[in-house]
Amino acid sequence: MNVYLASSLTLLVTMIFGYLIGSFPSAIFIGKVFYGVDVRKQGSHNAGGTNVGRVIGKKAGIITIALDVLKTVIAIWVPFLILTLSPLKEHLVSNEKWPLAIYYYMGGVAAAIGHSFPIFAHFKGGKAMSVFSGFVFATNPVISILGVIIFFLIFLWKKYVSLASILAPFSVVIMSIFLAIFPVLRCTNYFFVSSCRLDGTYIYTIFLLVIALYVVLRHIPNIKRLMKGTEPKTHFKKTPKASLHHENKEVEE
Repeated sequence: MNVYLASSLTLLVTMIFGYLIGSFPSAIFIGKVFYGVDVRKQGSHNAGGTNVGRVIGKKAGIITIALDVLKTVIAIWVPFLILTLSPLKEHLVSNEKWPLAIYYYMGGVAAAIGHSFPIFAHFKGGKAMSVFSGFVFATNPVISILGVIIFFLIFLWKKYVSLASILAPFSVVIMSIFLAIFPVLRCTNYFFVSSCRLDGTYIYTIFLLVIALYVVLRHIPNIKRLMKGTEPKTHFKKTPKASLHHENKEVEE
């Protein structure tokens, strides 16, 4: 098979796989199966972990976010394992300008699209912050930990999950640039990432930036409310079984 045809088909299959995995509606699954609640009809009406925490409870919200992170990790790691452990990589375009990582990185990008527009939930999903977190965790644990710290610092400071979701991804992008520029900051290998540095083409940073911008686009309504001062602060439900079927009138992230 022609190397370019093989590369195109591999990229297509990787993205379809990532999209389908990303389309798993964790928030809807947790809400309906375990609590009998459709989170799309309460709170902010968003099928994401934050709204699950707001409508059902903190524990359910954390589980939802964890599932969203996990599905992104799967969307990246499965293609990686197949590409690196099989002879397939010998038949694909792979060089300095187009490294093998692009194939499984695109799986992560497709997972973000699937999360926001899930085929299994009428194409109405979440805002992809958890998917961004999963992408970073799957590819660079050091930046991931720092990003989580920054996220919670912003949230604890301002009490807006939406604001933290907008700013934290760009802090991760900036950190990835610093790791590329300053060799002293580079760390040892992690699973399939050849150290925490970027390659000379800054492809990893570009992928982070693309997904970060996508997260921001999904938060445009929140940005408008933040600018107007009408964005409600985020509060998580403490009693999961109380008042689950009453409509929450708050409109948050």
